[in-house]
Amino acid sequence: MSLVKKIGSGITDYIRNTDKLLLVFCALASVYGCLLVYSVAQTSGTGKAGYLIQFAACAAGFVLAIIISKIDYELICRGWPIMAVVSLGLMALTFTSLGRNVAGTDDTAWLTLPLGPYTTTFQPAELLKIVFIVTFAKHLTAVHDHINRPLTVLLLCLHAMLPIGLVFLQGDYGTALVFIFIFVCMLFAGGLRPLYFLIGLIGVTAAVPVLWQVIGEDKRDRILSLIFVDDYVSTTGWQQYLGIMAIGSGQLWGVGYMEGGDHQVYARNNDFIFTVAGEEFGFVGALAGVVIFLGVVLAIMRDAIHAKDRLGMLLCTGMMALIGFQSIINIGMTLRLVPVIGITLPFFSAGGSSVATLYLGIGLVLSVCYSSRTRVQNTIFVKKV
Repeated sequence: MSLVKKIGSGITDYIRNTDKLLLVFCALASVYGCLLVYSVAQTSGTGKAGYLIQFAACAAGFVLAIIISKIDYELICRGWPIMAVVSLGLMALTFTSLGRNVAGTDDTAWLTLPLGPYTTTFQPAELLKIVFIVTFAKHLTAVHDHINRPLTVLLLCLHAMLPIGLVFLQGDYGTALVFIFIFVCMLFAGGLRPLYFLIGLIGVTAAVPVLWQVIGEDKRDRILSLIFVDDYVSTTGWQQYLGIMAIGSGQLWGVGYMEGGDHQVYARNNDFIFTVAGEEFGFVGALAGVVIFLGVVLAIMRDAIHAKDRLGMLLCTGMMALIGFQSIINIGMTLRLVPVIGITLPFFSAGGSSVATLYLGIGLVLSVCYSSRTRVQNTIFVKKV
C-alpha cells in the first residue's frame, strides 16, 4: 500500500471512529467564544493581544485534542505521577513572588508568561483540574473492589483535599467548588454508597456557620445580594444588575454584532461574557449558546456510557462534571441566580490557559471514544473470522 493510501485510510478510519458530534459542538463553542471575545475587544478597546491569544489557544487546543485522541488514554494515564508533579509544582509557584492576581480578582492564582512581544497569564489550577480527573479516575479504578471501605473512602477524600485545599488557600473559592463537584460526581460514578453522600451532606450542613465566617464579608455580601436585592443593587449586586440589563436589552434577536457594551458590564470578556451573547444576539443567540453546551455535555455522557472500561467512563464523567458545572454556574451568575464566584464559561470566556487545558480533557474523551469503537469493530471482525 502506498503512503498516500495509508494516510487516506488512516484519516477515513479516524473519521469513522471518532466522536464527530463532540468535535462539532466543541468547534461551534470555540468559534462562538472567539466571536464574543473579538467583539468585546473592539467595543471596549482592550487591545488585540487578548483575542489573538484566544484564537491561537482555540486552534492549537483543537489540533492537540485530535492528536491526543489517537493515543490510548490508558497509556496517557500511566504518566499520572509526572502530571501530578508538574501541575502541583506550578501551583506551588503561585505562592511565591511569581504569583500574580489579574485585574478584578482578589486571589493570586496566576503566573505571568512571556509570549513573543506580548505577555500572558497562566492559571495552573486549570491544568490541575484535568490532572485531578486523571489521577482520581486512576485511584477510583484501582480501589473499585473495596471502594466502600471506610479507609478507602478516607484516602479518596484526602486525594481530593490536596487540590481543593491549594485553590482555597489561593483565595479562589469558585475553582474550589468546581473541584468539589468533580469529586462528588466521580465518586458517584465510581460506585460509592449513598450513605457516604448523606454523611457528607450532614457534615457540610453542620459546617455552614463556620464556612460563613471563613469566606469573609465580601463573599457573604455576594450571597446576601441574591436575597436582599434592593439593599445591594447599588453595591455588591451592581455587576449582576448590569448583566441582566444587558441581556434584557438584546430582546429576541439582539442589538447586533459589535453593537453592545452600552451597559458597561465589568469582566464582560471573561466571567460575564454570556451577557455579550444575550445583548448582541438576543434570546436566540443566548439559547444557541446553551444548546451548544448541552450538546457538548450530552456527547461526553454518551462516550461515558459506551466506554470500554471503568477508567474511560470515569475520565468522561470528570470532564462532563467540569464543563456542565462551570456552564450552569457561570450562566447562573449572569442571571443573578447564584452569587458571583469567579467561574469562567468553558470555551467562551477569554483565557488561553482555560481553553487550551480544556481541550486536553476533550482529547482524553475522544481517546476513550476512539478506543471503545475500534475495540468493538475488532471484536466483530474476530467473531466473523
